[in-house]
Amino acid sequence: MSLDEHNARPKRKDAALNNERLVQAAREVFAQQGLSATLEDIARHAGIGVGTVYRNFSSKKAIVETLYDAAVDSALAEAQTALEIEDPWLAIVAFFEITAANQARDRGLCETFLGNDGFGPHERIAEKLVAVLSPLFDRAHAAGLLRDGVSVTDIGPIFAMLNSVYRVSDEHPDLWRRYLALILDGLRARDRLALPVPALDVAAFATALTTGD
Repeated sequence: MSLDEHNARPKRKDAALNNERLVQAAREVFAQQGLSATLEDIARHAGIGVGTVYRNFSSKKAIVETLYDAAVDSALAEAQTALEIEDPWLAIVAFFEITAANQARDRGLCETFLGNDGFGPHERIAEKLVAVLSPLFDRAHAAGLLRDGVSVTDIGPIFAMLNSVYRVSDEHPDLWRRYLALILDGLRARDRLALPVPALDVAAFATALTTGD
């Protein structure tokens, strides 16, 4: 082994450790502060210089995409798990509870899903959300458990409403569960008035997620 090769290995190992530390720090900072956190915030939390951040990631957007593309895929996998629940209504409830709990713990995940600060999912992911979740909603409709007019695209506005509750008070971290219960009650089929306006179509849903404020 040449001297250059010997010296390169520790450098590569240090770079990998810095990258791992940086990604973990970004995950923790975004979860607590949301996507308004800066690269300086991340560097400070990681205990490294901001120059190291730029050597690993070209921008904050690159870090967000690294963290949350995988997180969105994980959420989709959990939605598919909900389909394994035999009762169609309990499956709907499980999807909303699991997703809301994840978002309540991770402010950055919620803001990414809602497209806040321009860090929304790609249009491809918005379409994938509809494709994965449609069977969940179709099955509940077929069983007569969802009120007429409820659509899979309603999940965007629903989670946007819950996002306001997640941040109401650190002293009441589970307050969102109360309002999710009220929302779910509104989705359930009963003798109700027709919904006054239609749900978003898939194209409008994708636009809302990718350009939300």
